[in-house]
Order: sequence, then C-alpha cells, then structure tokens
Amino acid sequence: MRRMFIAGCIAGLIAAPVALGAAAELPLDPYVMQEVFCRFPFAQVIPLDTLGGWGIMYADAYGKLHLLRATEKGWKLEWEVTNLGAKICRFDLRDLDANGSAELVITTVNGRILVYRMDTYQTIWENLEDSYTAITAIEIANVDTDPQLEFVYIADNRLYIVDGLSKSRQWVSDREFPADEIVIDNVDKDPQMEIILNSGIVYDSRFLSIEVEWDKPFGDRILLFDMNNDGYPEIIGEFSDYSLRIFDVYARREVW
Repeated sequence: MRRMFIAGCIAGLIAAPVALGAAAELPLDPYVMQEVFCRFPFAQVIPLDTLGGWGIMYADAYGKLHLLRATEKGWKLEWEVTNLGAKICRFDLRDLDANGSAELVITTVNGRILVYRMDTYQTIWENLEDSYTAITAIEIANVDTDPQLEFVYIADNRLYIVDGLSKSRQWVSDREFPADEIVIDNVDKDPQMEIILNSGIVYDSRFLSIEVEWDKPFGDRILLFDMNNDGYPEIIGEFSDYSLRIFDVYARREVW
C-alpha cells in the first residue's frame, strides 16, 4: 500500500507539471522533496551529475524502478528498469569498490541482486550463480578490515555476507534467522560492528557469533540512535501499530 501511494503521488506530479507550476510558480527544490519523501524507503532524492542535476528514484507496486530528472519545466523521465520480474525489496546508491563513484544496487523479493553503473545505467553484475527463493532484508556496510563494502542479507532465512568488490561469498550462517530488516553499527564496547536483525538477533561481525538472542522481536522497523547519550546507540523498534520498543545491546535489556 505504501509503495502504491508513493507511485500514485509521483505519477500525479508527472502528469500535471503545468498545473503545479501555475499554482505555485516555484522551482523544484531537492531539499523540499527530500523532506517530503525521507520517510518512505522506496523513494530517494539523488544527485544526477556534477553540475547540480538531481532527481527522484522510486520503486512502484509492480516491480519497476523509475528515475525522474528535475528540470525547469517539471519532471522528465531519465531512466527506468522494467524487467526485474518481481517487486523490489530495496535499492541503494553505494560506492561498492571505494573508487569514488556510487553504483545502484537493486534487490528483489525473489532473490535477485543487480548492480548498475549510474553514468551509463548499464548492468555490471547480477547474482546469477545464486538460486534464492527470496531475499527479505539487506544492508550494505563495511563489516571487515578491507576498504570496500559488503552485502549483508537474509536469503531463504539464512544470513549471508558477500564482498561488494569481488562479489564472493564470505560467510553464510548455519542457522536460520527470519528477518525483515537489518541495521549495522557498533552498539557496544568492542571495536567491531554488530549486525542487528529486527527479529531479535545481534551478530558480532568479526567473530560471526551471536551476541544477543532476545525472545522478542526488536520491531517491524528498526533504527539506531543513542537515546541515553552514553556513546552507544540503542535499537529503536517500531511495530505495525506504531508502538515503540527501545533495546540497549550494551546493557542487554529493554530500557524504554
């Protein structure tokens, strides 16, 4: 429903640029658009070139990704991906090989991961050797000592770590860990990152061992913020009824 709402809003913006311009007589502002769409995970305001160009990238309810460029006359379709074959689980713009240029990573719910160049919009990699039934959560972060990022994701209920440069599989969990969201950060006193699953699991990224296995989920949606101002961020979980749960990994307990 959320993705259908976003797609409908943006489609309306495309269909009526003249009417919008006549009503407001204001140029499109990337900061305003970012403020409007920041709460939606399937829409991002992104830079398009070094000359100040920008646009909105969004995933619709039909498994397609669209990129609209902001112009003086309104929105112009810059590019779209229409052959994914499934709904999008997530998309990210990240510099996977630490060369200063961001790539687009698209993950679909049926297990595909695709990487595109943003200057040519060409596909440069896909996980064709994998045969996953589903990917339910993914995060891209540096969880080891090399300079490049890693893909950290849940595929068919197992946790995977894949090198973002070589695309080689570094590790896969023996146990199954169903999860819908992953966040990665250092949430305790040791120097390494923790891999946090919204289902109640906290993994140590260095030793690849479970630090916390809570008997309750952290939330349907999770993020990290230092609520106690002690230098260690807490897990803030939101549930479908909008109630909150706040868990301190360092203290190993629910704190709010």
